[in-house]
Amino acid sequence: MTTDSRALAPAAPIAAALGALGLYLYCFFPGSMSPDSAYAWWMARGGESDNVQGVGLAWLWRVTDHVLAGPAGPFLTIHALFWAGLCLIALALPARPLARAAFVLAAGFAPVCCVLLSHVWSDVALMAMLTAATAALLRFRDDGRKAWLALALLLLWWSLLLRHNAVPAVAPLFAYAALLWNRNATRPDAPRIRRVALACAVAAALWLASVGADRAVDRRADVFPSLALWDLAAISLAADRVLLPPASHGPGLDVADLRRAYTPYANLTLFIGTRAGIGAPFPDAGDPLNAVIVDAWWHAIGDYPRAYLAHRWRVTRGLFGARPREWPHELVYVDGDVDYRNNPPVVANATPLHGVVVRAFEAARDTLVLAAWPYLLLALAALAIAWRRRAHANAQAAIAVLVSGLLYAAPLPFIAPSAELRYVGWTCLAALIGAALAFSAPRDDDGP
Repeated sequence: MTTDSRALAPAAPIAAALGALGLYLYCFFPGSMSPDSAYAWWMARGGESDNVQGVGLAWLWRVTDHVLAGPAGPFLTIHALFWAGLCLIALALPARPLARAAFVLAAGFAPVCCVLLSHVWSDVALMAMLTAATAALLRFRDDGRKAWLALALLLLWWSLLLRHNAVPAVAPLFAYAALLWNRNATRPDAPRIRRVALACAVAAALWLASVGADRAVDRRADVFPSLALWDLAAISLAADRVLLPPASHGPGLDVADLRRAYTPYANLTLFIGTRAGIGAPFPDAGDPLNAVIVDAWWHAIGDYPRAYLAHRWRVTRGLFGARPREWPHELVYVDGDVDYRNNPPVVANATPLHGVVVRAFEAARDTLVLAAWPYLLLALAALAIAWRRRAHANAQAAIAVLVSGLLYAAPLPFIAPSAELRYVGWTCLAALIGAALAFSAPRDDDGP
């Protein structure tokens, strides 16, 4: 490699990342907010906190609001982590400079990523944190500096704070971090059991710290009843009888009333659409009614398993496939910012390019362009290739990233409360990152 090509090697992906960042800022800054985002901002500004959503986004907002008020702070932080992470991952690919730059642009402008990155969501923050954590682990692998490992662990811990279901995504990357730490240990002759025990202790400490942060809120709620009642409503419609516990709703609830409120794409409509009225979606933790709802849910699944599976299959198709045009666009994207209580007003992006891109989102929202299953197929194919080449360092990294994305998606058919695209954001992005790492690994068995 000549001196000029060596200089171009990092310059090309860096230029691509900076150019992409500038384009996103022009087109989407300060970022769109949904009701979830606005609520997180309100909590960060001193409103009553709860554990309905992870505390990570509210904490991030609490830090950035002192410097740059509104969604702009989290939006810039998310994009800084995301593009820096992609750039560092690109530098780990044994490819030509322009191919590295192409990877940065392909991952950053993939349709699903492009839509999601226009928002301030905990799901998008998770994508950015895990991308940056992967990049930090690759840097630790290549130069052995423990600062990179410490940064990766911090980002993985913050990922646990962002989403309650982040553990399946974090665990494979933490296992990869433990593998790299073991290889780069200053005393590789130390007993293996001691190294394993230390890694387990660190993992337990990170998890306990995230659990402690989740409990340090003003009000602890139980989020499962909202999902269970939605499932019960779907089964009730199929069975033509109300299966919701009487204590969970007002008098006069019948199947016709449930049918008016039930939608196959989101659970929260159930709590605002019935005439009889169904209780709060997120009751206090420890409320005796929660156990009654869960018991009714189990019995309904046992009595009507086909109805339950049919309902969850509809949700799964909405999550991973093309969403019907008649479903609301908020399942895919939100344009603008939502006001909540005493949050200050936010000036939304009004550039001509923003309007063009949002119209493209609208045109594509019911097509395979914004479906997740092609990314799943890519992830499975890349995982098979990475496993065959697992002796190589990049293939091992690919396995960790791909398994992270696939495990994150695995429980969604049963736990997703709606068919929102953002729930599968990390799975789609992990497929792109993992595929790049897998395909860049040599075919021959030449070791890490």
